[in-house]
Amino acid sequence: MKYCLLLLLTASFNSDAFTLNRCVSRASTTALHAADGPPQYDKFQATLREAEKVGEGSFMLHIDTEEVVEYEPGHVLALEMEAPQKDDGSDIDSKTSEDAKQNGGWMRGPYTVSRSTEKSIDILVKVVGEKSKQFSIATTGTPLRFGGKFKVPILEGIDTDTTKRVVLISTGVGAGPCVGAIEKAIEKESFPPIDLIASYRTEEEVVYKDQLDKLLTEHSDKFSWKAIITSEKGRMSSTADSLRVLKDVSTGLEDTHYHLIGNGQMVSEFKAGLQKAGVKDDKVTVEMYFNHKAEVDADAVSRIATAVALET
Repeated sequence: MKYCLLLLLTASFNSDAFTLNRCVSRASTTALHAADGPPQYDKFQATLREAEKVGEGSFMLHIDTEEVVEYEPGHVLALEMEAPQKDDGSDIDSKTSEDAKQNGGWMRGPYTVSRSTEKSIDILVKVVGEKSKQFSIATTGTPLRFGGKFKVPILEGIDTDTTKRVVLISTGVGAGPCVGAIEKAIEKESFPPIDLIASYRTEEEVVYKDQLDKLLTEHSDKFSWKAIITSEKGRMSSTADSLRVLKDVSTGLEDTHYHLIGNGQMVSEFKAGLQKAGVKDDKVTVEMYFNHKAEVDADAVSRIATAVALET
């Protein structure tokens, strides 16, 4: 597990639900010029093509860019949109409003790239506050700005020469970048098989089920996926029985790579559990969206370690 420097984009941008960890073992492609405050980045013009609802409370922002871009699933960028005023003439919530005033009237926050082409970017957002709500209800043609390129893309963090299987464990909209990474990995003949274990609170919150089922049907030798509904079964780490889902997705402690993305409690517990089981640091990559100060459940860590050790 790579040691990471906490880059406080959340505090600087007042993001609804995101904490960015940038691994110091690889250089960011965008330099951070400011000693205090938000990182400085070049800003580029873009337009919202569609805010597509892909699950309860989750929207994929399909963005067209004016410039050619080079992003990969798992990259993090800063996304901006002009802050609206409410019908009564008042500003949006105070934190978002204050940051927008310091940015020429544009709301901004760090978001993870799900997909990208030369002139388009897809970003999956969960409506958890005023800023994400405004992105979700934005109409076709809404002007946007973006910039920066942070974090190591999901696939780039995997050493395919020493990996026989990749396990992606996500919560909520953390599945977005995973879907994009899976689509790209399947195109590579030599890329190891990938398994996605995605947790959601309710069945209605599952994103891209049809797309994932299609990928499973067309590439069953290279891909599998499972959805965990926590309102029905509890968190995956809550019982040894629930963790049996790992049985079919691990090949060995030495040659399985785990990518953990989403809720901070899940990421922290699985990171600690994998370490306790003996999984090497370079076989675990992480991205924490929120809840990064949640207390780690020692029992959950032990259950994860036992499950991984027994199944590998």
